[in-house]
Amino acid sequence: MDEALILEKLDNLSNEIQSLKAGVLAELKQEMMPIVHQTGPLVSDCLSELDQEQRRDDLVHFMRSLVLNVETLNSLLTTAKGAMELKNEIEPIAKLVVPGALELFSSLEGQFNADDVVALIRNSIGNIQHFNTAITMLKAGMELKDEIEPIAKLVVPRLLETFTELEGLYDGDEITALLRNTLSNVHNFNTALTMLKAGMELKDEIEPLAKLTLPGIIEFFNEMSGMLKVAGAAAEAVKNLKCSDAQAEAMSAVIRGIDLSKSNRIGPVGAVKKLYDPKVQEALGIIFTMLEAVGAISQAHRDNQ
Repeated sequence: MDEALILEKLDNLSNEIQSLKAGVLAELKQEMMPIVHQTGPLVSDCLSELDQEQRRDDLVHFMRSLVLNVETLNSLLTTAKGAMELKNEIEPIAKLVVPGALELFSSLEGQFNADDVVALIRNSIGNIQHFNTAITMLKAGMELKDEIEPIAKLVVPRLLETFTELEGLYDGDEITALLRNTLSNVHNFNTALTMLKAGMELKDEIEPLAKLTLPGIIEFFNEMSGMLKVAGAAAEAVKNLKCSDAQAEAMSAVIRGIDLSKSNRIGPVGAVKKLYDPKVQEALGIIFTMLEAVGAISQAHRDNQ
């Protein structure tokens, strides 16, 4: 771009700024004229009373500082205005509280130490977070109280009536011991409740399977009822067999002495000879007794079809 054109634009911009500035100054002068007419005589009187030139310089310096710090003064005046509004709000409360506070401190004169009060204030400020926690807990407690109160109104009269009916039937020391044991075993109750919860969850899982399998199991036992009765009779017969310690020891010794590696082959003649052995004859008697019993059972089953 041509330098002459740039300079021309800068000149135009400067002229516009000066014209705007002149307009603003004219408006400000127009607004300030009534104030100047009012304050001018007062300022003239004040300046006429300043005989010394140093005081005039101080005044000029003050006016310059005042103009340069208008923003700070505005902020200060806003703060002062807020403080005055707060003072107007606090004043009625203070008129009620201060006399009572003065009367309280007068009645407590000589009963407290200023150092203790300072320490209390220091601790209070240092534990504000704890106070907040306590207030939160208090709020939760009040909400819980609102929920429990309707239940308590129903339960407490009934409890009082129950204790009245039981008056003289219990010992207070026993109740105290019961409460102490209950509180000391809270963790055990928690464990029991956890196990109960797990058991109920397991019951919910097993119940569908039980509904499917239990009818079949019941039917099976109904069909096997006769055989179970026979097995019970056999178990009862075995239970009636008595064996003393000496007999058990002798029988155990015989069993321990069995050595199958020393058994020999026996032919028909040897078998006949063995029939004359008292031990073999005893064994044959037991075997035939069992055979007779099995035959009787088979016949009873066949005859009662």
